[in-house]
Amino acid sequence: MKKLKLKYRYRLVIYLLILLALLALFFVLYVSRQSRGYSISALQGELKGAISQVLDSLAEGKDPQTIALPDGFGFTLADTSGRVLYDSRQKDISIPDNILSLSEIATASRGVDGSALRSAVAEPDVEYLYYARKAGNLYVRSYSKFRMSRPAQLEKDNNFFILIAILLGALIVSFIYILRRLYKPLKTYSELVSAIKEDGSKLSLIDFENDELGDVGREIASTFNQLEVAKKYKQQMSHNIAHELKTPITGVRAYLETIMESEDMTAQQMRKFVSKAYSQALRLSDLVNEVSTLNKLDEASESMSSENLYKVDNVNIKECLDAILEEIGYKLEKHGIVFNSRISSRLRINGSYDLIYSLFKNLIDNSIEHGGDNIEITLDAGIDQVSGDGGYKINFTYSDTGKGVPPEALQRIFERFYRIEEGRTRKTGGSGLGLAIVKNAVAFHKGTITASEKEGGGIVFKFSLYSLDDRS
Repeated sequence: MKKLKLKYRYRLVIYLLILLALLALFFVLYVSRQSRGYSISALQGELKGAISQVLDSLAEGKDPQTIALPDGFGFTLADTSGRVLYDSRQKDISIPDNILSLSEIATASRGVDGSALRSAVAEPDVEYLYYARKAGNLYVRSYSKFRMSRPAQLEKDNNFFILIAILLGALIVSFIYILRRLYKPLKTYSELVSAIKEDGSKLSLIDFENDELGDVGREIASTFNQLEVAKKYKQQMSHNIAHELKTPITGVRAYLETIMESEDMTAQQMRKFVSKAYSQALRLSDLVNEVSTLNKLDEASESMSSENLYKVDNVNIKECLDAILEEIGYKLEKHGIVFNSRISSRLRINGSYDLIYSLFKNLIDNSIEHGGDNIEITLDAGIDQVSGDGGYKINFTYSDTGKGVPPEALQRIFERFYRIEEGRTRKTGGSGLGLAIVKNAVAFHKGTITASEKEGGGIVFKFSLYSLDDRS
């Protein structure tokens, strides 16, 4: 059986009614208790007066049977041994032969007026209030049926009830206001959920309260927007990766199919097609490696311990550059490119060797692929001390004298898969990921990077790398 769902605001109303009912019950019990206490006190006063009347009458020599008390009042006389001498009631209601055991008499025996409220044996549904006093060798006890009465001030002053009514009204109004205040954030969160279930375009229209709940709501909306941006970014990146992978895979497949289907192909022709297939395979391998590098950098930026993804060593920048030139030096020679390095052999930094290697290699590859032939590459570096923590950073300036980049494209060249239509197209074989890796490698080392036009033609990259032991 499906459980009935009760709206939250209705539950709040029910809670309010229960609370009001409890308050009303408390008020009734309180007034009843006060009224009972007042009634006992008032009747004690009358019983005390009755005892004084009995004692005065006895002092005048009157017979106990002739003493007349007000209607409803009676009295008992007993000696100090507890034997009852006289009781004014018409019929016996089980007065014990010895009344010393009664609490009011026991109190009076100590020289203090005693009082007790209890049901009579003969009338169990009726309560009697007894008041006793010891006078010489005689115990005098007066008694009367106990009836609740409202305090005199309540009988005469209706303002008390008016005040109570006003207080209850104010309480109800206050609770209604509180309920509205409590329900408003819930209504806002309901709007938030509805906006998220749609496309999120209405999130900016939600009016969050300026309090902790509002801060939480704004944080949820902001997180959702970030997730949507990340989702669209990943979708776009997945599309771009699939598009980039398609070209080399298609090339490899086409060259291999040609070799397999051409029975009369010469060894020279076969070698030519194998070479082209190998070239496409290398391009595919480079693309996979670049995507893997970017993914690891993304993980490092989101991880609290990025050193687990990239080992931090004391890197000699000059030795790292020499290793790069040894790997791709033939490309520089092929395109007639001169590499001018002004890096000291003593320049070191605490960082990731793999990322620093990838950073400089991608900058040089970028110049080779897009700068043109017979150009010059220049790399300078300088150390700056970081004030306050005793650390340091290395400022690098990398430039080439190549074709350069249009001013409108300078702000986008670090985007993944971004290409400039003129001069840097797919024909160059670039994946569009090299400079994105450069930017992320710089960010991993807590630095920044900018690109600008070089006077006379070419491009200039200025970036900084911080020593991680000093900055992380």
